[in-house]
Amino acid sequence: MPLYEYTCLACGKPFELLRPVSERGEPSECPHCGEKRRHPLGVSLFATSGSSDSASSPSSCSPSGFG
Repeated sequence: MPLYEYTCLACGKPFELLRPVSERGEPSECPHCGEKRRHPLGVSLFATSGSSDSASSPSSCSPSGFG
């Protein structure tokens, strides 16, 4: 699920919301002032879920053994 970055048009403060892509353009409530409207947005990042086993698997960024 994407994390969207918004800027409130009423108070000018930025905030983020984790919401489905289908709701990206829907009005959102500013957590600072409570104004609910469509705010300019950008995608910050995507949240993913995975098993804890993936953390122990080798990665392409592991040390190469030079040194």
